[in-house]
Amino acid sequence: MLLTFIDVTGRYVFNSPLPALHEIISFMMPGLIFCILPLVCSREEHVTIDLLDAFIHKPFKRIQAIFVNLISSAAMFFLAWRLAEKSAAHFEFDEVTDDLYLILWPFSLSIAILSAVAALALLSNVLSYIAEGKNITQQSELD
Repeated sequence: MLLTFIDVTGRYVFNSPLPALHEIISFMMPGLIFCILPLVCSREEHVTIDLLDAFIHKPFKRIQAIFVNLISSAAMFFLAWRLAEKSAAHFEFDEVTDDLYLILWPFSLSIAILSAVAALALLSNVLSYIAEGKNITQQSELD
């Protein structure tokens, strides 16, 4: 946040942003998001919209949770796959950033791995709903 504040202040107030700060922020934001994503997915603490929850009866809430976690897991596996392919292209062509000449493939590969871990966490939720009969009411009691 401080780096973004310095960048915006330098750009608009002094008409002189710090060099390469945009590049640093571009690496830090997804890094921060994807580092915490597996934990958020495993605890199911992500942002949810409960517009239809009033219309879904209790027996179907477990099925809904299984379905949502399966779809989310598939989306995260797709994201991990695409990021891994992009990382391979970064490696093959020795791509670097424009200002700081940072190598791109380790960053994109780490994001791909963290996406795969998040997808596995979502699959773990599915298995706990199916095998252990994970209780939906625990989540609704917290709300």
